[in-house]
Amino acid sequence: MDFDRVNRESLIHSLRDALPLSARPRPALLAFLRAHGAVGRSAPRLVVVDIFDAGGPQGLMCRFEIAGETDASSFVAQLTQLALDRRHPLAQRVAERRRRAPRTGAT
Repeated sequence: MDFDRVNRESLIHSLRDALPLSARPRPALLAFLRAHGAVGRSAPRLVVVDIFDAGGPQGLMCRFEIAGETDASSFVAQLTQLALDRRHPLAQRVAERRRRAPRTGAT
């Protein structure tokens, strides 16, 4: 039995049940969003609206929107590029998975 796959699917299921999730962009994602004119100087609050497994080196991905935006554009990024609210019960599971992930950036 592939325990990593089972744990990954369990985490995805738990995260989907908790949607929408509030998050903040990590520095690399914030720089990307700024470079593409999606956000201004301050770090925006993001709303995660979907979680999925892209497989391979991409790992867990999420679709998110920028909170308070009227045009509701959505973006896709690796889950590791978002910081969930530390008080959320699932934030620790995501952080633990990030620490165990190989250095390829996959979750």
